[in-house]
Amino acid sequence: MNRLSIFSYALVFVLSLSVSVLAADTPALLQDFNSHASPSSANRFLASLQEQGFFDEPIVMPANAERDSMREVVWYWAAEYFYDIQDFPSAAQYGEQAVPLCRRYSDKVMHADCASLLSLIYVRLGDFDRAAAYAKECNELDLLSGDPNNIASSYNTLAGIYMSMHQVNEAEKYILRAIDYVKKADNPAREAVIYGMASEVYQHKNMPDKTLDYATRAWEIETRLGRTDKAAVRQTQRAAALIVLEQYDEAEKCLQEAIPVIKASGNYHSLGIAYNHMGDLLYVTGRNKEGADYYYKALPIFQAQHDIYNEAHTRKGLRETLRGIDPQAALEHGDRFEHLRDSIYDRETNANLSHITAELENDILQQLNRRQRIQTVIIIALVCLLFLISAVVSYIIHLRRQRNQVHHFNSLLREVELLRKQERMKLLIDGSADKEIPARTEEESDELFLARVVNYANSALPSGNLTIEGIAAAMCMSPSTFRRRMIVATGGSPKVFIHAIQINKAKELLMMTPPPYGGSIYSIAVACGYKDTNTFIRAFQRATGMTPKNWKEQNKQQSPD
Repeated sequence: MNRLSIFSYALVFVLSLSVSVLAADTPALLQDFNSHASPSSANRFLASLQEQGFFDEPIVMPANAERDSMREVVWYWAAEYFYDIQDFPSAAQYGEQAVPLCRRYSDKVMHADCASLLSLIYVRLGDFDRAAAYAKECNELDLLSGDPNNIASSYNTLAGIYMSMHQVNEAEKYILRAIDYVKKADNPAREAVIYGMASEVYQHKNMPDKTLDYATRAWEIETRLGRTDKAAVRQTQRAAALIVLEQYDEAEKCLQEAIPVIKASGNYHSLGIAYNHMGDLLYVTGRNKEGADYYYKALPIFQAQHDIYNEAHTRKGLRETLRGIDPQAALEHGDRFEHLRDSIYDRETNANLSHITAELENDILQQLNRRQRIQTVIIIALVCLLFLISAVVSYIIHLRRQRNQVHHFNSLLREVELLRKQERMKLLIDGSADKEIPARTEEESDELFLARVVNYANSALPSGNLTIEGIAAAMCMSPSTFRRRMIVATGGSPKVFIHAIQINKAKELLMMTPPPYGGSIYSIAVACGYKDTNTFIRAFQRATGMTPKNWKEQNKQQSPD
């Protein structure tokens, strides 16, 4: 696959046995080596990989090979094998076993290969801290080696990590460096991989022309090399750009050609992405039911791989395509999408330190030599100081934003309380002959609009199904129209205003004498639309700065409304 010259010392003799049936038994052969590490068991495993096309020339362990030397080679290629079949936990296990042996035996090329592979594995597992650490280790070795092919590879890996953390400007910087080096290396296969990554980078930068250009370059190279499965993956990248460019017929043709090939290759991750693209295409061309079918095909793939990024894309697609077909299912997928989006935000926040550190250390490593060590120490100290200052500034900005949100939340609470107390609001709502909420008019005031929202929200709280979609339907509006109207009336999002109503209701119940529901916090939480006590307490504490119990004790001298 890559850098096969590192095993030249192992090509002592040609393995004299048939390997035509070994591919299916690769895991069993690996277990046999783990139980009885010997040249013969190592060679049987390596022969099975050759049969599957992992390398062009046989890798053969000599009869006098040391046990750890055999383990280094076998475990590295076991990690490559499991990565190829997308069993990423097993790939990580064998890569972690191989890398200390690579360090011990000072095989810097194989060491760099192993570190590069582990960085890719941990990106797939969503562990960006480890991915960045191994990418840095690989890049250090590659820069010292001076090999343009290897340097292009490690820059490509760094671009992929930054892409996974949605740092697309940094990803662009590294992928452009990778392109410069791969042109010097004269390696078409590697060039196709790097162009494919460039296509993904520009897709995330919302630059469809460049996305299509690089994806087409990669597809042409893969087609010329006869690698049909890889060419099919590049076709899906082309389709993504064509959809944005509204060239729908060409995009559909690409996907119809690519999906059967990818499915036959067993590359389920790429297959799920292709299904998502087809769902997107069918949705934007008004074929919602067909689009939902493709999203449903993609969903189990990303669930099985714990890929929350692509699962979030799938859930969002299902929410949109099912609105007019199965509203309840659309609502459930929408709720799951919101949860996944929150999880993605948390992951990106936690990964922030590691990706900054990986970048800075990578740049520093390019300057390493004996005469510059003192200068490097100074640079590292300055970088640490800069990062510390950035962290302090970020924390101050976060606190300021949090204070502004709390202030806005409290203003909304006071507004809700005022609406509840104003008698004329009650007359506006209850004074009609049929006692129903007045019909909406285009000229209604913000006051009346908010009064109707408050009235409906309070009636729906105990059901626990208080959603933006539900309120919008009750107000005879579409969800998007309702959101815009709420922003005009309150200056904030409808979700925040709903929270304000819930907290206001909770305060009323907490101050009642005798306490309702026997004083049960859980019952009060349910009455206010929360599904459990912990969620209620956290929401109340964010709004008031104290727990429900502490708030009640502080306000027990006040008379309830």
